[in-house]
Amino acid sequence: LLHCPKGVHTPRCAMLRLQRPAATFLPRLAQLSRPLHASAVRLADDASKPADGLMSFTFTLPSKSLYENMPVEMVILPGNDGQFGAMASHVPTIAELKPGVVAVQETSGGALTKYFIPGGFASISSDSKLRVSSLECAAIEDLDTEAIKTGLAQYQAAYASATDDLAKAEAEIGVEVYQAMSYAIADA
Repeated sequence: LLHCPKGVHTPRCAMLRLQRPAATFLPRLAQLSRPLHASAVRLADDASKPADGLMSFTFTLPSKSLYENMPVEMVILPGNDGQFGAMASHVPTIAELKPGVVAVQETSGGALTKYFIPGGFASISSDSKLRVSSLECAAIEDLDTEAIKTGLAQYQAAYASATDDLAKAEAEIGVEVYQAMSYAIADA
């Protein structure tokens, strides 16, 4: 079926003659292009990554982004299972965050920039990208010690006087958040 006698010039024979050289050439072309493709993919990956030893950090709130794909050295997060640090090449992770401090170190040996969050989520991808999302955030230096003491006292009183489970749960959350703020100021 694939044979065309010499001297026959039908469209079918012309197609068969074109396909034969392509059939022998294409596998070789694929072999030659693999290293080029691998190099192009590697270069594209390298261009999207921050400098060696740094990871890309995005910290978002519903109203704004505090960091947007910013290269940073390390971020310390208040995970539900305890505090943990994230650096470049960290194992991929998704973590729920409890009320506490997010500490960002932009450069090696640099100062930590600290933010208080009432909770949120963090995801670390295999390509050294950390994304943190929270409903609210405040710089530690913006927290008011007296307002925290007052809020903590109010929620402790609400917890003590709660008559139903819903009121008790709401007061317990308030106590947890205000205690975490109090600890954050004490550590600052």
